[in-house]
Formats: sequence, structure tokens, C-alpha cells
Amino acid sequence: MNKASVKQAPVKNLLDTLSKISLYISMTSLVVMTAIITYQVVARYFFNDSPAWSERLSLVLLGYLVFFGAAVGVHERFHIRIDALRDAVPPRLAKLFDVCANIAVVGAGIVMIIAGFQLTTTLWPFDIPSLGIPRGLALLPIPIAGFLITLFAGAQLINDLRTHPKEAE
Repeated sequence: MNKASVKQAPVKNLLDTLSKISLYISMTSLVVMTAIITYQVVARYFFNDSPAWSERLSLVLLGYLVFFGAAVGVHERFHIRIDALRDAVPPRLAKLFDVCANIAVVGAGIVMIIAGFQLTTTLWPFDIPSLGIPRGLALLPIPIAGFLITLFAGAQLINDLRTHPKEAE
């Protein structure tokens, strides 16, 4: 193991841990959302009494599921990309495609941080009536996931810039 690998190990462990936490948040949101929707359907069809909070809470959880799941997708490199062109070009050009893609993802993450923070702080004073929680709490995953996406894509960008094109294959 070379010196660069030893220095990168703690950073990789931190990024892996953040990704796992994001994955657990996303998975928990999915399970709870599924339980709430099931409860809503049963209450509506069998008891003719659907709870007012269930649909809105499911939508809040959907935001957590999607945004934290997107951050995990960036970390695991299974976000949307088209490899047909990348795989058809020489390794140096393929590496350039990877670098450009990571720069674009970092840019999108920064936009999520800035716009998400503005949106969250602007709407925080207003409650979601059916839940009694701040509206900003429903939007909180946007800037947090934006930060994680920026962090994960930035780390991949640095790794891509340090790696020789033939090593990336």
C-alpha cells in the first residue's frame, strides 16, 4: 500500500459511513412511508375514516427517500449516465468524460445546497397544518443531500484526476 492509499483510507471510510447513513435514512423512509400508506388504505376502505396526516407525512418521507437516495447513488456511481459513448472512445477521452460529469454533479450539488438552504430557511416559520411541523423540515433533505452529493462527486473528481486513464479501466 502506498502513502496516497494510506491517506485516502480515513476519507474513504468517512464517505462510506456517510453513504450508509444516507442509505439507512432512505430505507427507513421507504418502510415508514409504506406502512403509513397501508394504514391509510385500510382505514379508508374498512373503516371509512382516512387520517388527515397520512398523505402529507408520506410526501415528506418521499422527499427524504429521494434526496438521500440520490446522494447514495452519486457515492455508488449508479446515478444517471450514458456509458455507450464513453465506452466507445479511448481511455483518455473517457476519463475526460468522467471528469466533466463529476464537475456537473458537483455544480448540481452546490445549487441544491444554496437553493435548498434558502427554501428551507424561508419556509421554516410556516407549519404544515396536518402535521404541525415546520414546512422547512420537509425541505431539509435538499441542502443536506446537496452537501453529500457535492462531497461524494468532489471526492470522485479528485480520484479521477489522480488516476491514470488505464488504471480506471
